[in-house]
Amino acid sequence: MGSSQVTTVDASQRAAKQPAVSLLSKLRQALTSSVFVSIVAAFVVGAILIAATGQNPIAGYAAMLNGAFGTGLGLANTISRAVLIISFGIATAVAFRAGIFNLGVQGQAVAGALAGGLVALFMPGPGPLVFAMALVVAVLAGALWALIAAVLQNGMGVPILISSLLLNYPIQFFSSWYIRTQLQDPTTDIAGSKELRSDVLLNYFVPRDSDLAATLREQFGSRSMITMVLTSVNWSLLLVTLLVLFVVFLNSRTKYGFESGLAGQNAEFTRYGGVKPSMMVVKTMALSGGMAGFSGALLVLGLPNIRLLDGHVVSTGYAFTALLVTLLAVYKPIGTVVSGIFFSAIIVGSTAMGNELGLSPQISAIIQALVIIFIAFKVALPQFKKTKKAQVKGAAA
Repeated sequence: MGSSQVTTVDASQRAAKQPAVSLLSKLRQALTSSVFVSIVAAFVVGAILIAATGQNPIAGYAAMLNGAFGTGLGLANTISRAVLIISFGIATAVAFRAGIFNLGVQGQAVAGALAGGLVALFMPGPGPLVFAMALVVAVLAGALWALIAAVLQNGMGVPILISSLLLNYPIQFFSSWYIRTQLQDPTTDIAGSKELRSDVLLNYFVPRDSDLAATLREQFGSRSMITMVLTSVNWSLLLVTLLVLFVVFLNSRTKYGFESGLAGQNAEFTRYGGVKPSMMVVKTMALSGGMAGFSGALLVLGLPNIRLLDGHVVSTGYAFTALLVTLLAVYKPIGTVVSGIFFSAIIVGSTAMGNELGLSPQISAIIQALVIIFIAFKVALPQFKKTKKAQVKGAAA
């Protein structure tokens, strides 16, 4: 009986220790992961560059952190930028996860922005209905533009990596020409259309001219975090949150999600499983392009934007940043959210650091690039060693 009690106690003690051991194991795994090590290495190199200018790296990074999260304006800017980076990132990640390297997200977003913007400009009716229709048309436009690359690969063997990248340019040129010639507002020197109807645009969570906004300013101050966030972040945050949840469900709960993930790991498995690679390309490009069009529409139909502007989608650089975000997140939707916030904070914080210490805000671009370079190096090095070892063995044999 005594032996039974001892066994029971030992078992309960082991069970109690398991969560702690599991937590420590996960923490150790996170701290030694290629992503974490690459981020640390990038910031170390960034610190060396800051020190080379005669500034204190600790003070520089403190200013960056405070600029991104420590003030109401900084936090609002970080959230607003992160929302769109995440949206563009999700569009990219969906394709990359399936092993389809869609580099045309920028062009697909331009197609969606232009098509959705035209609906918002000219369609009569209640604002919410017009906005909903603009989103639908934007998704269709982005998907159709992406499908051109899919058709070129399936029909003519042109790699999507090349065709999707090249397709960015004709739609950008067409959009620029159309806005400057057919939509140009003659009453302004800005290269853009007339102002969009206010009831068609995505407003801030709390409209700035509302009684609630006045109450927030009175109770908390005009520059407080709660006031700035609620009156400076628009409803795109909710829509992008729904988009992320949709992709999480798609990847984990649907047949397409299983097949696309398998295709990204090993295309041969999907062939043996009865999945046609050509159909996977069509489905994935339509999905990725539709999400890119959706992202472009959110960019042009959300405050503070009030008109279609020439080069707006391209000049923001969201598509390129989203590519880095996707690589850092390893194509996972939740990882894309975290990575998007991280990159947004670097961009916003670097501007604040530049204003406070006189450093170039380009330090953010350097850090972003270094993170990806270090990740690529850490991932590629073991594969290189493995290949080299195989070559040596082959030569010896």
